[in-house]
Amino acid sequence: NSIREQRLFSTLQSPDMALSSSEAKEVLDRLDIDDTVSIVDRAMMRNSIEAEIMSLSETELQFTEKLQKYEETDQEWNKLLTEQEMARENLSKKKMEEIEARKSLSKARDYVIEAKEDLVKTSDALRGVEQKVRKNAQDMDKITASLNRKQERVRNALRKKAELLKGGIHMQYLTEEELTALRR
Repeated sequence: NSIREQRLFSTLQSPDMALSSSEAKEVLDRLDIDDTVSIVDRAMMRNSIEAEIMSLSETELQFTEKLQKYEETDQEWNKLLTEQEMARENLSKKKMEEIEARKSLSKARDYVIEAKEDLVKTSDALRGVEQKVRKNAQDMDKITASLNRKQERVRNALRKKAELLKGGIHMQYLTEEELTALRR
């Protein structure tokens, strides 16, 4: 009990030690026990001190309310700081994804350009070959016509000779349908 009493009375001597209104009331009550002052002086002093203690009590209530608001605000602050940090990390991640997407888009554009160039090259090459095909087709038409004419001349010459010799070779003339069937 004396340690508690020493602690209580030490709060009166040092502003560094906190003094609550309940502790002040307790100190006042103990001081009244040992008081040798007159009852009237004691009552006036007590009323004045009790008014100060009451004011301290009200201020403690205000302090408690303000502390609670401060703690709530501090919690909200910390929560928002955490959310802000997460948003920054998310932004950083999304920027990296954007960079990768831009790289992919750039590669895709390069592939499209390359594919277009390939198409142009093959189209140009095809046009060149197409000219050759047409020329070769014309040449083939000419040579085929020439071949047919020469074959017909040789055939006609051989037929005339066979008719002149009439006896040695028996020729049977075939119809167009029979020729087609033989060619198959």
